[in-house]
Amino acid sequence: MAINLELAERLVKRFKGVPNFDISDAQELVDDALQTHSYELSADVPADKTGLLLLYAQAEGAWQIALSTAHYFQYQDGEESVDKSMISEQYRKLAKDLRADYDRVKSLETGVGFHIASRIDRPLTTPPTGGSRRRLWR
Repeated sequence: MAINLELAERLVKRFKGVPNFDISDAQELVDDALQTHSYELSADVPADKTGLLLLYAQAEGAWQIALSTAHYFQYQDGEESVDKSMISEQYRKLAKDLRADYDRVKSLETGVGFHIASRIDRPLTTPPTGGSRRRLWR
């Protein structure tokens, strides 16, 4: 069982290289993850759900960082140049990958999946086109 503060501390460790990311930011993300997954803010989270909650919080954190860095710029002055315009794009890619991981783990836990079965009432041929004398498709 993990409590809210422990989850926030684990999240801070995962975002340790991000400037200006502190425990209060992690606490907000963990609170949001708990509310999204219908947990009380003061509730103990079962050990098998902590990974899912942290994945959700990481994805949301990466989206928030991408939004806050969207205004970054690029300039060149003589031989010196600074390019920070791709930082937001990298965080968006990270958030997208984390969200895909979250969706995959959640679908494994809930058993929800989608699969289209092949049709057994039609052969595996394509419909006839033009004047070909192929077997008729039915």
